[in-house]
Amino acid sequence: MTTSGNTIYQLTRDELITAALRKLGVLAEGQTPSAQNLSDGAQAVNVLIAALRSIGMPLWARKTYSFNPVANTGSYDIGIGKTFNTAYPLHIMQAYRQDGSNTTKINMEVIPNFNYNLYPTSSGGTPIQLSYQPFINYGTIRLWPIPDSSATSSTITIVYQSPFEYFNAATDTLAFPEEWYLAIIYKLATLLAPEWGIPLADRQDLKKDAAEYIEMAKEVGYEDGSLFVQPNKRNR
Repeated sequence: MTTSGNTIYQLTRDELITAALRKLGVLAEGQTPSAQNLSDGAQAVNVLIAALRSIGMPLWARKTYSFNPVANTGSYDIGIGKTFNTAYPLHIMQAYRQDGSNTTKINMEVIPNFNYNLYPTSSGGTPIQLSYQPFINYGTIRLWPIPDSSATSSTITIVYQSPFEYFNAATDTLAFPEEWYLAIIYKLATLLAPEWGIPLADRQDLKKDAAEYIEMAKEVGYEDGSLFVQPNKRNR
């Protein structure tokens, strides 16, 4: 048996748009989209990428970011051009702290803003909890208690879901794993279908196909883990 040995397959923005238009049957054999077709498709595919943020917290979109607390500062903005100059988290699912040269990782509880807002104002100390409020294109991390000077040698690391990257150029490739290509091609086709006057029955078929391929792609984006269940002991 002879195989290619290649495990990487990528499509550019314009190749994705062309594939979606072929699914609509609006391109003749060998025909390429016009400049306007590609411009309209580029807008649609970026809107689609934005909408796909709602799929949850896929493993491949998780990143880490580390920072040192500043004395008497409990709130930090994160986002491009902000205090922490990086793409802002959509959601923080884990945080831990390392104190000085100690390599031990101490879990920090990620709490809802509802809980944080009810806490008393702290006089300073070593942070043990963290809350996160996402806004438009940036977010705010809040620590409790507010760090004092003894906490500045600590390093706090967050594990978070990063926003998906958009297309800027025709030759940009999709920042999704390859198993998402089919899902995105079909979903893009469903977005473009009304603009091309595709009959409703055909559009419904495309939606079903897109939903099936999205579910297939999502199956490989979750983390393996265990669920522990124990009985609740009650006094008798």
